[in-house]
Amino acid sequence: MDDIEQANQIISVQDELNSAYRMAEERSAVLSAIIDSSDDAIISKNLDGIVTSWNLSAERIFGYTASEMIGTSILRLIPEDRADEEPHILSRLRNGDRVDHFHTKRRRKDGQLVDVSLTISPVRNREGLIIGVSKIARDITAIKIAEEKSAILSAIITSSDDAIISKDLNSTITSWNASAQRIFGYSAEEMIGESILKLIPLDRHQEEPLILGKLKSGERVEHFETRRMTKWGTLIDVSLTISPIKDNAGNIIGLSKIARDITDKKLEEQRKNDFISIVSHELKTPLTSLRSYIQLALIKARERTDEFSTRLLTRAEVQTGKMSTMIHDFLNLSRLEEGKMTLSLSKFSLADLMKEVVLEAEILASSHQLVMDACPEVELLADRDKLGQVLTNLLSNAVKYSASGSRITIDCLVRDNQVEISFADQGLGIAEEDQRHLFERFYRVRQDQQQSHVSGFGIGLYLVSEILKLHGSEIRLQSRPGEGSVFSFSLALES
Repeated sequence: MDDIEQANQIISVQDELNSAYRMAEERSAVLSAIIDSSDDAIISKNLDGIVTSWNLSAERIFGYTASEMIGTSILRLIPEDRADEEPHILSRLRNGDRVDHFHTKRRRKDGQLVDVSLTISPVRNREGLIIGVSKIARDITAIKIAEEKSAILSAIITSSDDAIISKDLNSTITSWNASAQRIFGYSAEEMIGESILKLIPLDRHQEEPLILGKLKSGERVEHFETRRMTKWGTLIDVSLTISPIKDNAGNIIGLSKIARDITDKKLEEQRKNDFISIVSHELKTPLTSLRSYIQLALIKARERTDEFSTRLLTRAEVQTGKMSTMIHDFLNLSRLEEGKMTLSLSKFSLADLMKEVVLEAEILASSHQLVMDACPEVELLADRDKLGQVLTNLLSNAVKYSASGSRITIDCLVRDNQVEISFADQGLGIAEEDQRHLFERFYRVRQDQQQSHVSGFGIGLYLVSEILKLHGSEIRLQSRPGEGSVFSFSLALES
C-alpha cells in the first residue's frame, strides 16, 4: 500500500469518526432538549444517591435549582418517615430491576410534601455495568386530590338516602346508586343504558323535554315535585333536584338528578289538609250561630243603653270576626292544597269593594289611622270574595305589625289599563332573609320583643300570593327593618 492509499484510509476513518461524533452530538442535543422541556422531573444520581443531573421541571416541582442539588444526596428530598425507601430501591436497581410508577411523597424546598409517581431505571456503561440511576418524577398531587374528592363523593352517593342518578343529554342513564334501587326497585344493571322515561308515567312524559331544555341552558331545577313509576308499577311522589354536568371546557355533557321519595310526606299533608277541612267546616256552623246571637244581644244592649254590655259584646263580635276569618283562611288553604280552589268571576266596582274592606277594618283597628285616597271608579272582572280576602289580609297584616296610632295608607293608581293597589305601613319592617320566605305556607317572621304579641298561623300572606296567582298577578313587597313595609299588586281593568 502506497502512501496515498494510506492517507486516503486515514481521511476516511477520520470522516467516519467525525460523522459519528456529529451524530452523537445531535442525539445528545435532542436528548438534552427533551429532558429540559419535559413536564416531569428527570434526575440522575450515582449508586451512593448523589445527584448528578437535575432538569428544569425538577426545579419547578421541588423548588431547588440544579446548582443547589447536583453533588448533594437525594435524601434531601425524602421525608424522614420514608428514608427506608431509598436503600430498598437502590438494592433493586443494582440487581438490574426497573421500578415503574412507584407512588410516594417527597419534600419540597419550602417544606411542603408533594405526591409523586416515580419511574426509576439503572444507568449502565458500555460494559453493561450499573453505574448510576435515572429517575423520572411526576407530580400527581392534583390527581391525588381529585381521587380523594372522588372517593368522598362516591361514599356520599353510595350512602345517601336519596336516589342519585346521572344521565346523558339523550336521557340515557349512566349511573344509579343503591338508594335509586331501593326507591324504584330496579338494579343498576337493569337501568344503566336505559332511558329515564322508564320511570316516568306516560301522562308526565312532557316533563322530560321541558327539564332538559332548562338544563341545556345551564339552569338548575330545584325541588320539582312530581310522580314516578317503580318497577312494581306503583306511583310514588318524588322531589327532584336536577343539575347540569359540565366538562372542563364548560360544555354540558349530562345531567345529575337527586330524587327524594316524599310519598309519606304527601300522605301526611293530605291527612292534615283533610283534618283542617273537617274541623273548619265543623267550626264554621256553630261560629256563625254564635256571631248571630252576639249581634242580636248587641242590638238589645244598645236599645237599653247598657254601655257595659255593649262594650263587652262589641269586643266579642270583633273576636268572633277574627275567628271567622281564620277558619275561612284554613278552608281556602285546604281547597288550594287539593287543587279545588277556583275563581268565580264577575264584574264589580273596585271602589265599592275597597270602601267595604276599609270600613270593616276601621272597626277592628280603631287605634290606627287608616288613610285612603278616593279610589277611581273602575270595574274589575275577578272573584270579588277572594279579592276581598286579599285586601282584608293585607290590611289586617299592616295593622298587626304597626304600632298603635301609626298611619296605614291605602292607594289605588290606574295606569296602562291596570290598577295598582298598595298598602303602606309605618311598622317594624321586614328583614331581607324573612322577605325571601314571607309568602311560603306557615312561615312567620322571626319574633322579637317588639312583636311577640302578634298572633297568627302564617297562612294569610301565602293565600294572598296564591289567590293573586290565580288572577294572573303577583304580590310585591318593599321593606326595610325599622322603616315600614309596602305591599302591592296590579290587576287588569275590565275593558
